[in-house]
Amino acid sequence: MKYLVVTDTPAPWREKVYENIFKHYGDDFHVVYCSYKEQRRLWKFQLGEYPKTFLKNITISRKNRERFINFGIISFLLKNKPEIIIWFGYQPTVILALLCSKFIKSKLAVLSDTWVERNKNISWFKICARKIAYKYFSDVFIGASIQTLNMYRSFNKNIKDEQLFLSALCADNEYFNKNLNGKNIKSKYDIMFSGRIVGIKNPLFFAEVAIKIKNKIGNCSVLIIGDGDEKLKNDMFNALKENGINYHYAGFIEHRDLPEYYAQSKVLLLPTSEDCWGVVINEAMVAGLPVITTKMTAAAGELVLDGINGFVLPLDSEQWAEKITGLLKNSVELKSFSKCAKEMVNGFNFQNAADGIISAIEYLKGK
Repeated sequence: MKYLVVTDTPAPWREKVYENIFKHYGDDFHVVYCSYKEQRRLWKFQLGEYPKTFLKNITISRKNRERFINFGIISFLLKNKPEIIIWFGYQPTVILALLCSKFIKSKLAVLSDTWVERNKNISWFKICARKIAYKYFSDVFIGASIQTLNMYRSFNKNIKDEQLFLSALCADNEYFNKNLNGKNIKSKYDIMFSGRIVGIKNPLFFAEVAIKIKNKIGNCSVLIIGDGDEKLKNDMFNALKENGINYHYAGFIEHRDLPEYYAQSKVLLLPTSEDCWGVVINEAMVAGLPVITTKMTAAAGELVLDGINGFVLPLDSEQWAEKITGLLKNSVELKSFSKCAKEMVNGFNFQNAADGIISAIEYLKGK
């Protein structure tokens, strides 16, 4: 192998990206994983068709986060000596791979999906670690968003434009379109919540917005998909129930069934306080849903365009309710937002994401 990705676990938004890179490079491309899945992840999806290795690991769990230590990465790298290593995250295994890279003289590309706002409260130790990583262990920088590229520069002022490459996070546009084209699915829910029901997603704020929408226009039907904290779920459901909100909780939905659920709704709400991106935004837009979110996702301004295919708002429930009721009462504007959402998300696809990584590899080959 020549080009190796070292990362934590498989993710649905990267599988077909890696498939496309494999189609380009053949067996020169390989992916090494620390583990099959994090415990907090409920998703089930088919792994892509590309060469991959899952190393035996020691798992350390702390504060709902898992750290994987795979000492086998050392012998793996010494045996295969890849020309280029693309690394993701700060798992102990990844750190071992970076140290080994200096002995086997591999060129290095860092891949990340986080950004400045999400990193603003990290510890001084993590700040120092990133400065060292982006200065001494990164020859090129691949980001899931423009905001990610800006983050790299915040830690290393000497990065040149030619060293920066985009590989966006994507939904499976092709699958969604295939399953929705030709189907006339009724949008029976006004607003939708999709994702993990945890504090940073502000599910109680979502309920508050639903209540204010009902107060303004007389009704509000709600669809909720996802799973998470039991207390938060119950608090959200009780708030909706006590205020006469017609809601349906579908629970965790398998990937294959997602298109039909999105198509039953009119608007997606993502009132996040902290997100790298939020692929639920992509999924909603492929299905033609405008998205209301906050500035605390890198998708704000890059995929969600304020006043064009959604709104980017502060966590003020009155503002959210006002904007949403405006859309729900104006079918022409809602259709316009829906059309713009579909058009905008087309460019966020697996092939373009793969091309970003391929371009980074080609740049390093030229060096």
